[in-house]
Amino acid sequence: MSLLGRFLGGARSKAYAEGVAHLEEGRYAAAVDSLRIAALGKSDTPSGSLASFHFRQALLREGRRLLRSRDKGSSIPYFAEAVKLWDQYPDLHCLLGAAQGLSGDWETGLVEGRHALRLNPDYAESRLLEAVALQALDRPREAAESLNKLVESGRRVEHWLISGLTEKGPFTVDTLPDDLPQLLERSLSGQSEKEEVASAVALCRAGNWDEGLEKFAVLVERRPRYPDYRTRHAAALFQTGRNDKALAEVEAALALNETYRTAVDLKALILADAGRLREAAEFLQVADESLQEAKPASTHEAMFGAYLRGVLALMTGRAALVRDVLGEWPDLTHNFARAELLLAAADYLQGEDAGCGRRLAGLVAEWTAEPLYFFLLACHHLAAGRHQDVAGVLGRWPAAGDDEPDMRPLYLEGLVAVAQGRVPSIPEDSALDSADVAPAAWTLMAARSAFVQGADARCWQICEELISDGLVTEQIVKLQAEAAVTAGAEVADDWRLPTVVPTSCLAAAVHHAINGGHDQAAAELVARLRRPHPECLLAMWLDAEFWLAPVRSWIA
Repeated sequence: MSLLGRFLGGARSKAYAEGVAHLEEGRYAAAVDSLRIAALGKSDTPSGSLASFHFRQALLREGRRLLRSRDKGSSIPYFAEAVKLWDQYPDLHCLLGAAQGLSGDWETGLVEGRHALRLNPDYAESRLLEAVALQALDRPREAAESLNKLVESGRRVEHWLISGLTEKGPFTVDTLPDDLPQLLERSLSGQSEKEEVASAVALCRAGNWDEGLEKFAVLVERRPRYPDYRTRHAAALFQTGRNDKALAEVEAALALNETYRTAVDLKALILADAGRLREAAEFLQVADESLQEAKPASTHEAMFGAYLRGVLALMTGRAALVRDVLGEWPDLTHNFARAELLLAAADYLQGEDAGCGRRLAGLVAEWTAEPLYFFLLACHHLAAGRHQDVAGVLGRWPAAGDDEPDMRPLYLEGLVAVAQGRVPSIPEDSALDSADVAPAAWTLMAARSAFVQGADARCWQICEELISDGLVTEQIVKLQAEAAVTAGAEVADDWRLPTVVPTSCLAAAVHHAINGGHDQAAAELVARLRRPHPECLLAMWLDAEFWLAPVRSWIA
């Protein structure tokens, strides 16, 4: 079963495929109907999945298409549905307000425009909507003030909307332009440079990276002083693994506006992804001092920024700070599961095992189709010897398809069996190629099985092979030492226990390596433990890739 099938189920997966096909062929209303099923199912809440993203795109594209028609009011239901589902997106409130205003209801349009401005005070299109609404409501003085604020904020971010307005200001009651409604319609309905940006973004999201990057390069060449264009270009370069070029572009954006939060966070992300975690953390520490006086971040941007700062705090040995940067966000279990998981990791590293367990249990209860959280909770129970609780988690494990088997439940059952002195079930070699459980873990399971059955010489030999491959962990060395007691002639007279870094020292060793600028050495320490011990939560928490890998899909 595909990843989408696992999360959406058969009917929703079919609806998703149909919806994307409609979307690509320009049948936006039909796409809305299909993708609504895929994104929401029987709930009223989008999951944050790819289906949800495409559903939002379908709503916006059909809404914008109708906003270009004579019957502008017909776009309102599409924008209104989008606002209901994604209330924290300022662009959705702005589109809804513009549709309402251009349909004749400027009072309601003004309310939505100001809601968007509360979410992002420098959102130029929303400031234009406010000015147009005030002018239409015969409040010219306020309209002029709003238009002056638009020019001011537009200068800060070098926004295309101020082109043609700057030389006409400052605005007064007597100098308000007459064509503001036309400018508003052009800016939001798909007839502006903004749509070129949207087209470049859409190409990248569809996987047409070369075309998307080419469009971004053209936009940057046309508007070299627009930090937004350079930052988007940098994000696309980052997505394609061109970190050096991405870093140069985002630094050019910051040279234009050092308090542009998106560029600040993107630079830190690029540094972290390139294995420069300490440098990323230090950069943010300095940059955050400047950002204190900058405009507030939008809700989603602020949440991502908090997550990134939390990851860097965790990886550099400052787990206590994770709660400081994430603790203010409500209901992360529902709204930002990976951030809640980061808090669970911070609890674990600070010795708050019970708190970690409560967070993991909450994630399992909320995300019943996500096997990762089931695996982590089962590992938490396993480490504490709560075998009945492990069995309870396994009994609720999300279903997986035959073509994409999840080996983790079988692996966990094997660990429980070994802990209880029983012979574990080990799959055939053909089933060992799994992204969830590395072959080394099954090899170690075979050693454990041999030990349970009294085949100590065989157990010792398997451990020796693992150690020869560089997998020298405390657990493997302990098992080999126990087997050596009765392994007999298999063990040479001059055999000595290998030197090993105790698992209890791993966190300090990783943090020390990262803070010394040796990220690769830290990654190798973690990988050496994770390969034979995927159940070890400590190794999971200290794996920078585990925390950073999902970010690419978030910023796509």
